Amino acid sequence: MNHTPAVLALLALSSLALSALAAAQKTTVTIGGQPVSLDTVKVGGRTYVALDQLQKALTAAGGAGPLGAAEGCLNEWLFNGTWRLRATAVKYVPDAGNGNSYGWVVTTEIRNGGKQALSFYRTGIEKGIGVALKNGDFKALGLSGLASAFNDRMMTDLSPGAGVLMDLPFSWQGGNPTNAELQANPPVKLIVPVDVSALRRGGSTLYKTVNYARDPSFRVNLTCKG
Repeated sequence: MNHTPAVLALLALSSLALSALAAAQKTTVTIGGQPVSLDTVKVGGRTYVALDQLQKALTAAGGAGPLGAAEGCLNEWLFNGTWRLRATAVKYVPDAGNGNSYGWVVTTEIRNGGKQALSFYRTGIEKGIGVALKNGDFKALGLSGLASAFNDRMMTDLSPGAGVLMDLPFSWQGGNPTNAELQANPPVKLIVPVDVSALRRGGSTLYKTVNYARDPSFRVNLTCKG
């Protein structure tokens, strides 16, 4: 009797699962930027997970269908149909007592993944970039100092495949918190919103793929690494 590749794969998995119940173990994977622990079995050097368990994990992470925004961890390239983005590092800039801004800095790389020259401003990346802090507060991108790295490039076209590496500062403004107070409340998520209503070039084609038409924004979990 001939079987399709899909049927043969299911039969093989069933056989492997039955023969390896004693080898069951926990494996942590990242789904939607969140670490999830799954029951797995290892056979012949390969790790397997039950499909129903994986479906439940996907649903908990935001549904078995495509997520509304591109989400991931540090060092993971995310793609929203037009831009590729990854956050590579999070560091604290201490108060040097010289009046300069101080706080948290997220090193971020953004590349043009489209087929035409584009700028952040003309594609809706211009306002609301911020970080969610450990205590639940939200802090917007600072408007001085290192923030000029983003502001200076906002209107500049990047050719297809070109990118920029930037330190995005979320500096303290107002009050006089200590270094210890700020370091005890680190950023846990980078949020880069994309305002599709602000598209000024290529609006008929940008962000129109199935995965990203609803929300082409980026959300990076800064507490996990890809």
